[in-house]
Amino acid sequence: MNIVENQARIEALAEDILTDKQLSVDYDRRRQETREALRKLRHQTQNVRPNSRLATTTINMGDFFLEVPAARAQIIVEAAQKELDGAIDDVRQRLKKKIELLAQLEGDERRESIARSMNLKAVNERDARQS
Repeated sequence: MNIVENQARIEALAEDILTDKQLSVDYDRRRQETREALRKLRHQTQNVRPNSRLATTTINMGDFFLEVPAARAQIIVEAAQKELDGAIDDVRQRLKKKIELLAQLEGDERRESIARSMNLKAVNERDARQS
């Protein structure tokens, strides 16, 4: 592989890394918003009688608004929260792999060892008992 091709590959990978970092920030911002909404919905359902007009809430589903019971809205927001958590984990895993590959392409052994250490996984209780 010649120098120009290697540099082009490094540049494209670096651009992908920056895009994934921005995506992670956007997902995290959205997760924070859903966390706030969930907290407000929980507060609303605790302080309202079930048959009251306040027992329903309006939620935005893309291009339209729906009026649903607050308990149902809470379930919808919790599902969105889980989906965002999964998406954030996926982006972070991809990011770790790309950073390690970038360090390999650049030939920086120090950064490569740091990138490899980012891939370490926590020991869970079951694994700790086996050792």
